[in-house]
Amino acid sequence: MKLRPPPDIHEAAVEQHYARAPDGGVESDAAIAALATAVRTTRLNSEQLAAFAETLGKDRLTAPDAARLKLRDTALKLAEATAKKLDDAKAAVQREIEEIDTLTGTPPALRDQFSAGLEAEIRARLASMSEKARDEAISKAFTEKEASIIAAALRGPAMLIGMNPAKQSIIRHRYRHTFYPDEAARLKRLTAALEATERSGRSFLGYIANAATGAATELAEAAANAKAAEQAIAAAIAEQE
Repeated sequence: MKLRPPPDIHEAAVEQHYARAPDGGVESDAAIAALATAVRTTRLNSEQLAAFAETLGKDRLTAPDAARLKLRDTALKLAEATAKKLDDAKAAVQREIEEIDTLTGTPPALRDQFSAGLEAEIRARLASMSEKARDEAISKAFTEKEASIIAAALRGPAMLIGMNPAKQSIIRHRYRHTFYPDEAARLKRLTAALEATERSGRSFLGYIANAATGAATELAEAAANAKAAEQAIAAAIAEQE
């Protein structure tokens, strides 16, 4: 069985999301490096499986059906080990993405009752405004970096100020990029690197499925089962003689 590793399984797809220094050099990032290492392992394992399949194909001492079954077993074992490395790397980066998202999605928590009361009053005032007036007030708050008004718009459900969730998401995006530009840029890079890793993972699973559950393997399993049944019948007849 001829196997060809998917060309889109390559660590370069992840490494392109490293930040670049002013001189064009790559800035280190442990999270992206972990994803790139996992994808590199996936690529090498894919190539290893293809080489193993080629070796089996040249082995004249192993029957084709047995060779296909051996390939299937090897593919499944390799898939389990590879998937764990990918999942571990992705889980760590996903946690980091969630932490950045939480940190930069809403102004810091209020520290006293006075601030909470003031924010409630601002929220009530925003809710009483027309959409145009509310948009202007929030836009002015960004210009002047008045965090209390922005916080009132972002903290809690959008309906509290008469706004729809989509509009609130736009405000949250603007808040993140205005007050946390570096973190926002890194969030974008990590998200893109994670998506590239997930694409490699999906390609790898398809590749493994082709090796483990392709039509040729299914025929080989049927032949093996038939042979096993034939041997069992022969053994039973032998016992009766």
